[in-house]
This record gives sequence, C-alpha cells and structure tokens, in this order.
Amino acid sequence: MDTPSERQGSAPRLPQFRVTVNSRCGRACFFCRPSGEAVATGASEELTVDDLLAVAAPVLSHGVSGIKLTGGDPALWEPLEDAVARLRSAGFGEIEVISRHPRIGERAAALAQAGVTQFNMSIDTLDAALHRQICGVDDLEAVQTAMRRCVETGVPVKVNTVVMAGVNDGEIEALAAWCENAGVATLKLLDVIRDLDAGAESFARRLAITRGGASIDSLYVPLHEVAAGLQARAATVDTRSQGGLGHPMTVLTLASGFEVVLKDSRAGAWYGEVCTDCRFYPCHDALMALRLTADRRLQFCLLREEISIPLHEILGDPQQLDSVLSRALSTYATAQFRPATPGASAARPVRSLPVVAVSP
Repeated sequence: MDTPSERQGSAPRLPQFRVTVNSRCGRACFFCRPSGEAVATGASEELTVDDLLAVAAPVLSHGVSGIKLTGGDPALWEPLEDAVARLRSAGFGEIEVISRHPRIGERAAALAQAGVTQFNMSIDTLDAALHRQICGVDDLEAVQTAMRRCVETGVPVKVNTVVMAGVNDGEIEALAAWCENAGVATLKLLDVIRDLDAGAESFARRLAITRGGASIDSLYVPLHEVAAGLQARAATVDTRSQGGLGHPMTVLTLASGFEVVLKDSRAGAWYGEVCTDCRFYPCHDALMALRLTADRRLQFCLLREEISIPLHEILGDPQQLDSVLSRALSTYATAQFRPATPGASAARPVRSLPVVAVSP
C-alpha cells in the first residue's frame, strides 16, 4: 500500500488555512481547549473582516484556495456573512463555517447566499442529558434544529462527532442513521485529543462524565472498531486527507451517498522543521494547518505559543505581510509523514527551526 507521501506525488504540500474569528463559544466541552483552535487567546479577542482579508488574500495567492472559519464560534461573530461574501469575491473556492451553536441555523440562509460551501456542526450524542454533560449547555434539540436549517439551504453539511470510550461509542450507528435521514452529507468521527493537557493552555482534567473520573487518554477507542458495522455496509471504502497535510482518513460511502469519515490521529501525521526537538513530539494534530488567531497571530500548531508569529504591526504593509506568509508556508513544503501505527517508525525531523519572526 502506498504511503501518504507516495500518493501525494509531486503535488505541493499546502496546509489547511483555518481562522479563529473569535476566541470563546459559550460552551465548556471537556475535550476542547479553552481558546478553541488557538493557544492562550483572551476571551474578548475577535478579528475584523479587514484584518481577515489582509491575511487571507496573500494566503490565497500562494495557492491555498480553501478557508475554514472557526473559533470560538463563528455563529457568535457578527460580521460573518460579510466576511464570507468578501472571501468569495476574493477568490476562495471553498469556505467552510465550523459551529456548534444553535445561532448558526438562524444565519444559514444568509450564509448560503453569501457563498458558504460547507457547514460543519458538532453533535456528539443523541441523548439530551449526555449532551448537557459533554458541553455544559442543555440545547441538543436547538442544535439539531439548527443543523436541519443548514441542510435546508442545499449547502453540504458535515457533522463532527468526538468518539469516547464508555461515553458515546455505543451510539455511533444510531447517530449515523439519524444524520443520514436528516440529509447530512458527511458524519466525521474523531478521536479525543490525546495531548489536550499539553501546551500553553494545559490543565489537568479528570472526567466526571465517566464512572470514577477517567483520564483523557482512557477515552480513546479505535474508530474502525466502533464503525465496523458501517464499514460492512459501505458501498466503497477509500482513503482521503484534508488538504495536503492532513491525517489519512478512511471514508465509508454508503449506498445512499452518505459518507462516514474516520479521522484517527494514530493513523499518522505530518511533521516539519518547527517540530524539531519539540517536547510534545509526536502530537495529535501535528502540522496539518496554518491558523490565523483572533488576536492576529499565525499559528503552526495548537501547543507551542512561542513559535506563533505576531502580525499586528504589519497588517497594513501588504509586501511585508506577503513575505512573512511566504516564509511561514515554506515550513509545510518540507514536511514529512510519520506513520503512527504500532511498530511503525520514521525519522525525526532534524533541521533547524526556520527564521519567521517579523523584522522590527
């Protein structure tokens, strides 16, 4: 079987471009970091559309034609529709909005008209009481209604589910059937972030949601095990990666066209120069994305604040901003795939960290 590197051939290695438009979502999901997809970001931080476009335009010019708006939660970011419309006009072909808040349903029609190409919502259980335990908010019915409103726009909807041993791993078949019947295009199953207690926002977690209070690591369950029944019924089984550097994921396509995607971090990940001598190596997400944070930094990973790049002082200087982004993207060009299957091995990155700091 070909490795992800061999399957990729000569295609350029480009990361996903993920933008945390704000830093808080009003929920307390125990498997998520406090700042969401950013390290140590103040609770009141949020981007302006102009700052977003200032960074997105040169990213697009370097060949990254897709953007994922996340947070925090974009549904709570007031200029969301305007941002989507301007990103579409700028030339982004794929614009994904990632939300788990009911308000996304209220904005779905306007977002579809503005140019969103995919809605991404999170539903981890069909049990209202368990939903409240997981995220701290009693609004499962409202989230499901919002998801249906997204489906009604005709824009493809993806549902993310974090699979946890002893918590919701027994209802994956039911959740898949519910999503398929509701018109969802894709159900994506993810494992728990195993290095959640690492990095700039680390804090010890004991999970009262499980009997006796389990550790994060004990919640891991092999996704192929919980999806075995779905795989047996699949019309096709394929392998896919998000962007050029994502985890290899198994894609089960049922006869109806409904997809179930298995994103198991232990299938391997991409690492590059910024991973050299990192105390967290190997980590969960590795080098899959370049992120723009709500406090205007470029971020390579979710664990190391010290290698993020502040952009505040150069947002008004397109030439310098393009130069910084070019150097940041070059970090991904030499990334190497490290298999994570039992017994697999790969050379640890050995090159020095690139110089990407902004000149004074």
